[in-house]
Amino acid sequence: MKIRVPLGIITAVMMILAVMVLPVSAVTTPQNVETTANIATGGGNVPIVLCKWEADTTASWEDGDPTHALPGSQFLPPVTYEAKKPIQYFAVVFDHEDNGNVNVVAWDVYHPQDDWVPAEYRESGPLGDGFKYQVMGTKITNKTASVALFQRAMNAGLLTIDEDFNATTILTQYLEKGTAALWVGTADIDYQQPAGNYRVEANAIDFNNNWAVPLENTFLYVPVAAFELDFTAVNYGSVNINTHKWVAGDVDFGTADWPTIRNIGNTHLQVTVQQDDMGLGESLSGWNVQWDARLGNDDANTKVYKPFEAVTLPNPLELCDIDELDFSIQVFKGTTGEKTGTMTLGAVVADGIPT
Repeated sequence: MKIRVPLGIITAVMMILAVMVLPVSAVTTPQNVETTANIATGGGNVPIVLCKWEADTTASWEDGDPTHALPGSQFLPPVTYEAKKPIQYFAVVFDHEDNGNVNVVAWDVYHPQDDWVPAEYRESGPLGDGFKYQVMGTKITNKTASVALFQRAMNAGLLTIDEDFNATTILTQYLEKGTAALWVGTADIDYQQPAGNYRVEANAIDFNNNWAVPLENTFLYVPVAAFELDFTAVNYGSVNINTHKWVAGDVDFGTADWPTIRNIGNTHLQVTVQQDDMGLGESLSGWNVQWDARLGNDDANTKVYKPFEAVTLPNPLELCDIDELDFSIQVFKGTTGEKTGTMTLGAVVADGIPT
């Protein structure tokens, strides 16, 4: 006897059966499965980094370095607390597969390796090679803009060129004809990054994973000693004759009654001090006043100085550090009443640091 069952009932029965025979393994805990892939290498031609340079985004390239006494790029630090210096990295890259075959252009930047540079900079990176960062590039698709940028860099003396090429050939045979492309990337250097020569490698990789031979140069982060104060006056208050009177500072920047200094340059610095005589004048035995100054509170770093004598405090204020300044006055002879004068504070790059 045939029984006609509606299709919906058959479907339901099948679904029930499917649930009943569900394999046990389907409800076990997740399993890790190894995956592999082999990135192909080779095929086609290796890209070539024809030339490279660095430029300041905030200054005229034609000025080059501050005195244009050196070839290549030189950059002044911003000398502003917590400021950054943006730098543009350029490379002209050629590939026989019509340059569009280039996949990645990047610049590896390394800290200076001078002995004075703090270890955290010189030894950074997994190999302790001073690696700072990698800058990824973007291709400039406007050929006219690329040619103009290259000409500016050439006129400013910024170019580093592969030994098998020259600037004229790169300009006329590659950039103007569009067979090579100009790439650019931008990255910051912090205000307190150590001064010195930063090594830069320009790298290029095509879509067949062919790596160019890196083109290398250096740029100079010019040593500049600079500081910031949280005070504009030193008030010694009431002073007795032949009494040593100190005014102490602190390390809390912003408390004007307690002198504080912080390093906003890119090198260790030493503080210089000079003072007029505050109208106290001289006697037969010499000046009627003298002062002391020190960076920090260690008496061993105290310098004594007479009117109009410039002295350099012996201990350095290191990169991005903050410390107190202490001052004293000792009057040997003088009339009563308020005396005023001018103290001049300056800075020099600390001893032992190349300039």
